[in-house]
Amino acid sequence: MICYIPFLKAKRGELTAMGELAPEVKQAICPFFDFPRKKPDYKADTYDATTRGIAKSLKKHWGDNAEFYFDDLDANQNLTVKGEHQYIYVLKALQGLQVIPVVALDRIKHNDAVAQLKRDGGIASASVAFRAEQGDFEDFDANEDQIDYDLANVFKKFEAIDLILDCRLCAEKSVSETAQQIAAFAQKFCGAYDNVRRVIVTGSSIPASLGEVVESTATEVLARRELAIFTRARGLTSIELVGGDYATVSPFYSDADFAPELFPKVTSPRLIYSFNNSHYITRGSSLASGGYDQYVGLTKQLCGQDFFRKGYSAGEDYFYNKSRGIGTRAMNNTVVKPSVVAHITYTE
Repeated sequence: MICYIPFLKAKRGELTAMGELAPEVKQAICPFFDFPRKKPDYKADTYDATTRGIAKSLKKHWGDNAEFYFDDLDANQNLTVKGEHQYIYVLKALQGLQVIPVVALDRIKHNDAVAQLKRDGGIASASVAFRAEQGDFEDFDANEDQIDYDLANVFKKFEAIDLILDCRLCAEKSVSETAQQIAAFAQKFCGAYDNVRRVIVTGSSIPASLGEVVESTATEVLARRELAIFTRARGLTSIELVGGDYATVSPFYSDADFAPELFPKVTSPRLIYSFNNSHYITRGSSLASGGYDQYVGLTKQLCGQDFFRKGYSAGEDYFYNKSRGIGTRAMNNTVVKPSVVAHITYTE
C-alpha cells in the first residue's frame, strides 16, 4: 500500500537518493518527479540531454517495476524536441519504466500530447494524474466546466485518475481555509468521477531561497505548514487522502545562474533535517569567508541534537560520518541525497 508521495526534482541528488532507500521504504512510496527548473530556460538540445540523463538515472536508481509520476510543469512549455512535443519526448524516453503521466488545467498542448501518446499505444499506465494547484481546487463548482473541457478527452483514455492537490509553497497559506478547499474539492471531484484511484495532498514550507527563513551562520526550526494543512483536511472529508511533500528541496528551487568565479562568494553550506512536523535548517557563511570544511561543524551540530536519528537510514549514516571527518568532504551538491533519504525514510 502506498503511504506517501515525495515530490522531487529529477536531479542527480534526488534521483540517486532513490537507490539508497531501504526496500520496505521503496514499497511504501510512489515518487513524483518534476523536470528540474533551469535558468536560463531549456533549449531543445539541453532538454534532450537532460531527458536522456533522467531516464538513465531513473532506470538505475528506481527501477522498472515500480510506479512513479513525471511532470514538466517547471520547464518551458513551448519546446519541440527532435520534431516532437517536449512531453511526448520525455514519456517516450521513459517507456519501459512504470511512469504515470500528469495533466493539468490550462496546459492544452501538454494534455493533447498525453491523449495522443496513449491513443497510439505509447503509454502503458492505466492511470493518469490530474495535478491541481490551489487556484484550481479553490472551488470545484467554478472549475468543473473547465476540467471537463480541458481533460475529458484525456480521462476517457485511462482506467483510473489520481487526483493531486498541490499547495506548492504553503508558508503564507491559511491552514483552515486551504484544508477546507481541499476537502470540498476532493469530495466533489470523487463524486463526479467514479474512477479516482488516489487523492494526494502535497506542499512545502521551504522557500526558493533559504535566506528568507534563516540567516547565514544561524539555525532555525521551521514548522511544516503543509503537514498541518493535510492533517486538517483529512479530518474534514470521508475521502482517503495520501500525504505528500517536496522533501527538503523547495518546489521553486532552480540552479543559480551566475559566473563560476562568483560561486564561493554567493554560496554557503546548508542542511535541512526533518523531525516532529518541523524542519531543522542551519546555514554556514559563504564558502569564500568560511571555507569548504564548514560541513564538519554543521553535521556535528546536527548529530548532537536530541532529535537526530542515528543509524536510522543511509542519510543519517552520511551525516554522522561527515561529523567525524570520515570520507570525502561534504559539499552542497552531495548533501542533497542524504537529506532526501533521511526525510523520506522518516516521513514514510
